[in-house]
Amino acid sequence: MCPFVEVPEGFTPEMLELLDRAFSDTWRELHLSGSPSTLGENEQATRSVIAKSILDLAATGVREPGRLKRHALHAAEKAAPRPGTIVQVPD
Repeated sequence: MCPFVEVPEGFTPEMLELLDRAFSDTWRELHLSGSPSTLGENEQATRSVIAKSILDLAATGVREPGRLKRHALHAAEKAAPRPGTIVQVPD
């Protein structure tokens, strides 16, 4: 399943392959690190954050897989739920 739901127009098949590889490498690293963001109810949200961050950076012209991965890891880290965080849901 492709993690990129909405791909900007003009991305070549080769570019999509590069993006998919950056996504897979990022997800693998997060998962192997034991990050809670890859488990249970957090998984889909984290996958979405990773995909969006990779697409956003690639849309600016960045094509280096390592840079795309670092950007995605940073975005996932910022979005990760913190232990002890109280989330209030509006009524």
